[in-house]
Amino acid sequence: MSTGTQVSAYISEETKAQIEAYTKSHGVKKAYLIEEALQHHLQALREIPEDLIIPSRLLLTCKAMEEVADRIAKERQPTETLNVLFRD
Repeated sequence: MSTGTQVSAYISEETKAQIEAYTKSHGVKKAYLIEEALQHHLQALREIPEDLIIPSRLLLTCKAMEEVADRIAKERQPTETLNVLFRD
């Protein structure tokens, strides 16, 4: 890889730990990992329609979070359409 521009960013301690663990176990440099990750991400943003991209983080109101928690807590039976899909 040729020399380039240095970019500085604040990341969480968890992300930093994941980067360090990956680079140590796979024997790659942090700069290489970050460059590859950014290239993959930017390529996906170019090629995937914008309305199909799911953000990695969602901001919910307290009310919306309560609704999500309620839906997760309820055990629901699969719909007939879902059953047909899995049978096929």
